Amino acid sequence: MATAYGLFDQYPCGAPRQVERAVGISVCAPQIHVDMEHACAPARLHTPTTMSSNSSPYHYPYSQAAHLDPRITVPRPAIDPALAPIVDSVLLPEELDVGFLRGFDLTLSPELILKANPHLTHTEHGVPGSDGNTIPLSVFAPKTAPGALPALYHIHGGGMVSGDRFSAVPSLIDLVQDVPCVIVSVEYRLAPETRAPGAAEDCYAGLVWISANATRLGIDPAEIIVCAVSGGAPLAAAACLMARDRMLPTVPVKAQMLLSPMLDDRCDSISDQQFEYGVPWNGVSNRAAWNHVLGGQRGSNKVTMYQAPSRATDLSNLPQAYIDAAECEVFRDPAVMYAMNMWRCASTCELHVWPGGIHLFDAIDNPQVPVVGAAIAAKRAWLRRMMLPLKAER
Repeated sequence: MATAYGLFDQYPCGAPRQVERAVGISVCAPQIHVDMEHACAPARLHTPTTMSSNSSPYHYPYSQAAHLDPRITVPRPAIDPALAPIVDSVLLPEELDVGFLRGFDLTLSPELILKANPHLTHTEHGVPGSDGNTIPLSVFAPKTAPGALPALYHIHGGGMVSGDRFSAVPSLIDLVQDVPCVIVSVEYRLAPETRAPGAAEDCYAGLVWISANATRLGIDPAEIIVCAVSGGAPLAAAACLMARDRMLPTVPVKAQMLLSPMLDDRCDSISDQQFEYGVPWNGVSNRAAWNHVLGGQRGSNKVTMYQAPSRATDLSNLPQAYIDAAECEVFRDPAVMYAMNMWRCASTCELHVWPGGIHLFDAIDNPQVPVVGAAIAAKRAWLRRMMLPLKAER
């Protein structure tokens, strides 16, 4: 029996077995269990009191949607056949509303994380926010360290409308298992209760605070990497833009890692058109999430780069970036364009587009799917390059 994660949206690089190993329990979305021996038969999804207004699961296997769904008329790349049994095993409603998304939030606690990782400590801090709010930060640090360590400043996914600061920490621990570092995870305010750029301001305030308090946190302020997935990625990109424009932190952020990033509120790229239907996170859900984040401003000329980073026209003098996207997801082309605009403005970026993948396909670790292993290995390799070389030379 394997576990299928709801939306794959809060697990940046880890996998069910990695999360379970790092947490020490079996973690799953509510009532979603997939028998992988019969994974070719699509499972129908049932979650208590969290279904969208149209709660009917999608009618076709995702891997066959381009052939079976008459609404799909734009040619598009095919889902990797090795991924198809996994992708097709759980069919979600076509529009995923806030209640549905929040119904998938894991109830992980720092106690569970520490129980599975006794080499770590956990401390909580409250950071003053720009609106008089308090922003919770969780800091997971090694019990013993030779000196100040690099930090991974994590901004969780969830379409900017769901998720929490603990849900992806086990995956991060697995991702940097061979790299001594401090993981800091921020609890930002969610939409629609807080409209953009409120969440980005929270993430920026947390970033400035950990840099200013680096010494007591055991962090090297010159070695902070901002890491985010999906709906956390626009907040990470916006925080880096704010840091550049406001010249705080005084020590520049070293790097940013934007995984399957949700960057563009206009939702009008070729990949948006190709995957309007027939993938778990489709154009319908994507626009709905952006509408929650921006209200009636989505797609208008009132949206700023701090609300939707693809609106930025100047991507110069930014921290070096790692950007990846799946070939079969709405976020593909905005991610590629963001990387291209970084290069155009003389910023540095490593870009990966994973053939045949869907949104956060590498949240399901499976050694029989080569593209999954390649994607996870590339992330680990980049983080090692960012975090280890300078330390090794000292």
